[in-house]
Amino acid sequence: MKKIVLLLFVLSQIAGAKVLTATYEVSFGIFQTMGIANARMEIKDDQTYMIHIDAKTTGIAKVLSGNRIEIYDSRGTVKNGKLIPDTYSKVRQSNSKKVTKIYTFDHTNKVVWKETIEGKERNKEVYDFYAPEDILTLFFNIGLYTQSRQDQVLHAIGGSGKDGRIDVVFPNQKALKEMKKEMETDDGDFMKVVLNDRIFSSANGELLINLSRDGLCNKAVLEDVLLFGDIVGVRVR
Repeated sequence: MKKIVLLLFVLSQIAGAKVLTATYEVSFGIFQTMGIANARMEIKDDQTYMIHIDAKTTGIAKVLSGNRIEIYDSRGTVKNGKLIPDTYSKVRQSNSKKVTKIYTFDHTNKVVWKETIEGKERNKEVYDFYAPEDILTLFFNIGLYTQSRQDQVLHAIGGSGKDGRIDVVFPNQKALKEMKKEMETDDGDFMKVVLNDRIFSSANGELLINLSRDGLCNKAVLEDVLLFGDIVGVRVR
């Protein structure tokens, strides 16, 4: 189960929200449900926020992956309606291995520190580049960037491994019609997110996303993955 696919299923706008929760099922091509992702975003009275996602494999994927579990967490403050991260962490765990990576933001000096914990080993270093957001806050903030429905180039820790670049594209006319057909719905809003990184055999990691009226992602599709077909995430509650 790839991290970025699961992360994008919680794409949301935060206007007026205190707590948002959602659960998604992930299927690979001809296979049945192979993963479950639970997401929660909370804004507290002191204008701090917490985003938490836990994702686990199920069925045959659980067996083949050695009971793969992934956990993502972002914490920081809310300023003028925008989430500003202080820390972003991700945990990948199986029956045989656990790796934790913690990213700490120094916005004043435009530096991100990366700490890797694997077993008894710990290593902390300056990350390859600075970005003002992590991938969780970027997608919760995306409504602030896309009100004009103009294509956007954004940057976040968790995007392209080279510079964090993420492209947000709004389809129109023929492309929009084709996307609605692909997503099997006319309701909500539609966009394509290009992660500029290799996900499975999708060279650029291009995701089709359908947002519901409550601002949460109803469905996301990573297209044409070698051997699997499409990877699809659907909101179930």
